[in-house]
This record gives sequence, structure tokens and C-alpha cells, in this order.
Amino acid sequence: MTKQFACALTHVRHEGFFLEKWIAHYGAIVGRENLFVVIDGDDWEPTVDLTGITTDVILDAPRRRIQNDRFIAKEMSGRANKLRKRYEYVIRGDCDEYVVIDPDAGLDWPAAMAELGEDGYVFALGVDVVQAATEPEAIARDRPILGQRRHGYVADTYTKPFVISRWANWAGGAHRLLNRPVRMSAHFMLFHMALSDQAVAEERMAARGGADQHPSFVGHQTDRLNAIANAQLSQQPLEFRDARAIALAQFPFEADGSPAKRPRKSTDPRATEKGLPVTIPARFDGLV
Repeated sequence: MTKQFACALTHVRHEGFFLEKWIAHYGAIVGRENLFVVIDGDDWEPTVDLTGITTDVILDAPRRRIQNDRFIAKEMSGRANKLRKRYEYVIRGDCDEYVVIDPDAGLDWPAAMAELGEDGYVFALGVDVVQAATEPEAIARDRPILGQRRHGYVADTYTKPFVISRWANWAGGAHRLLNRPVRMSAHFMLFHMALSDQAVAEERMAARGGADQHPSFVGHQTDRLNAIANAQLSQQPLEFRDARAIALAQFPFEADGSPAKRPRKSTDPRATEKGLPVTIPARFDGLV
């Protein structure tokens, strides 16, 4: 049986804004009928239109962060590997993560996917998009985020293996693949949007239970929120091309030069704990 080109798979809990963005973004790439949304829990219902999308509900996910990450990694890996029987490529990521092809590459998705080759996977370079102090206005939610927000970090944390074409299993948080070294893409970029707007981020945390969540989630989400409006983002950003070159050279390797199993932090003196601060080039405007 001839396989279809690609599908996209995500997991959601108490999501609205980002799920709608995810559907629009990946539906335009693979077709709405090739989208798969796994809904975490029966204690809520998405308000987003899921017509034509394959959905499923899981009921037994743990509510501690580390245990939850491991559970979801196993659950989603199993689903992705089953989907490989129908699709040549299976895209998997969180609903606040959007992979694009660098416009400078001049490639469409089928041509860009050829990069996976015999290895059957590739890591997209991660950019953590964060509302900067120089961007006080709330985003217009019915418009693309890129262009409204121009600051972020080229980040090891969000450099992820977002697609597979051979058997593979993600580990907690989907930041790595089990028994696979980091293999960086030459043209795929992953834009992580959770902190692109303070109001959206606060609403999202509240929808998930706010301070009533398990402390492991509260601490993580609060720490992330503190990155918004950090002055370092807009004061001395690196040139995007320079940050990208540093990432490609350093993220895939351990300190001794051996292949890394997950992207490693940059040792460049300009790097922060969250990554390499950059201004996002205008060529990405409107892509997400």
C-alpha cells in the first residue's frame, strides 16, 4: 500500500488559542484530515472546531510533571509509530510549537523532508519566542504571531526531533529520541510560542488550574513566565545567523566532542540560561 505523505500529531490539555493555531498551521501543510489530536482527560472539552480531525481521549495521565512527561512520551511514541504504517512522515510536537522551513532555503515540504534520509529523523532548530520589554502591546490573536513578536532565544531546550520516518521513540518532553544522537536540520525551524504573549500565557496557566496544579507544574510555569519582558532580549541580541551557526556547531555535541543524545547548551559567553538572545528576521513574518 502506498503511504500518504505526512500527518501531524499533538497532545492537549486545557488548550484553546494554541490548539487553534496548531490546527491552522499543520492543516495547511498536511491537510486537516491528516491531523491527530490526543485530548488529555475527560474533565474538559476543547472549544476549538475539531471537525474532520481524528481525536482520542486519554484518561490516566499522571499529574506530576516528570511522570506526566514520561507517560505522554510513551503514549505519543506508540501512536506515532502506528501512524508510520499509513504515512511516510509523522510530525509530532506540542500545540504551542510550530515548525517552518526557512524561506531562504527555497524548499517545499516534500523536498525539505528528504533531509531525513536513512536516519529517519531530524531536529528542528528551536527558537523560544518571548514577549520583550519593548513589545508591551498584546498580540492581535487573529493574526500571525511572527511579525508581532520579534524577540526570542535560539534554544537547545526547544531544538527538538519533530518528525520521524522510521521507528523511533521520544523521551520525556519530546526533547530527544531514545538511542539516537542529535541530528540538526539545515532548514527546519521550530518556533515555541508559549511565552509570546503575557496575557495568553497567564490565561493558559489559569485554565490548567493555576496554583492548584501539582507544585511541579506550578514551579515550572511560574519560572517560565518570569522570562517575559526580560530586558536582555532586546538590549544586546546576537545576529540571527551567528546564533544559528553557534547552535549548529555546539548543540549536537558533548563537551568532549562526542555526539549528544539531546541538544546541549551553548558555551558561547553571550548565551544565557534560556539560550542565545536574538531578533527574529523579517523573512519569518506571517509564517506562524
